[in-house]
Amino acid sequence: MHEVDGDRVVERISRFVREVRAEMRKVVWPDRRQTTAFTIVVLASTAFIALLIWGFDSLLNLLLGLIIHVNA
Repeated sequence: MHEVDGDRVVERISRFVREVRAEMRKVVWPDRRQTTAFTIVVLASTAFIALLIWGFDSLLNLLLGLIIHVNA
């Protein structure tokens, strides 16, 4: 690798870091209340989906057990 190529790599990395810093300054971060509300929504949604999957799994398991038992 030539020194010129190395200079270009350093320049590109430097520009990337500057651009990332500039974009991070534009970010609007949620406050504590919003973060708490979002966390509760995520946990509640996760629990709901888990219960839904558990319910479908239990129902299908019961139906499959009845089908296998009838045919046995």
